[in-house]
Amino acid sequence: MKKNYLMLLLVIMILSFVGCTNDEEEVIRMGFVPMKDGDKLIESVQPLADMLSDELGVKVEAFTATNYVGVVEGLGSGQVDFGFIPPFAYVLANKENNAQVILTAINKHGQSNYRSQFLVMNDSDIESFDDIRDKKVAFVDPSSTSGYLFPGAHLKGEGIDLDNDIQYVYAGGHDKALQLLLNGDVDVATTFVDSRERYQKDFPEALEATTVLGYTKDIPNISVTVRGDMDDDMQEKIQNALLTVSETEEGSALLKELFNMYGFTEATDEDYEVIRVTAEQMNVDLRE
Repeated sequence: MKKNYLMLLLVIMILSFVGCTNDEEEVIRMGFVPMKDGDKLIESVQPLADMLSDELGVKVEAFTATNYVGVVEGLGSGQVDFGFIPPFAYVLANKENNAQVILTAINKHGQSNYRSQFLVMNDSDIESFDDIRDKKVAFVDPSSTSGYLFPGAHLKGEGIDLDNDIQYVYAGGHDKALQLLLNGDVDVATTFVDSRERYQKDFPEALEATTVLGYTKDIPNISVTVRGDMDDDMQEKIQNALLTVSETEEGSALLKELFNMYGFTEATDEDYEVIRVTAEQMNVDLRE
């Protein structure tokens, strides 16, 4: 009797362990970068995770990194299964661990690309890019495509040496770069077009108080990137789930509110070759 009881207990323990293991394997982690205040984003993305969980039949957990490289590292270590990351971050992830892009976001005009803008205050004496010399510029992040890579390449194309002709700081977010400009802490802010509308609730005065000095060339939109060792079947499921959610009323509204995304279109690695070319112009070594 005692022997049978011990055998039954052992079977229960094994089944419980297997059940826990299966539960762990059924969690998919979705990563984000701080395109807005990180603390607010953690709370805001949960409804999206819930909708994707329903579509996939697997629990989806949200992971918010403190910077752009955090999701890249997560994709490489397996802590993140797929993520919403800027183009340059995708190129880094692809180079480092063979991460693959499956979707590109589209904007309200149905386009899969966008541009950066250079903002100055209306009362500024900066009227041309040459006037930026000896001024202070707010970039977003050294790994930000629209907040550093393309604006930096544009300034270099205008004959400006980033290390010697200007002073610059990394604001840590597009909204924070705009705030630095409005506060008078910098003379120029680089952000995506048009951040002033995107953050109008936070900075209602921005549209009337600032002027666009100029724009960069076109940049591929935010990517949806999966870890390099993900099987094709799961990649397709995630791709289809995101496309489905983005076409629902609730999902569409949430994507617009969180990321100013108006849906997705399928993407390939070739779509992001312009990022590699621009990185070379900026002397960015992807291996580092």
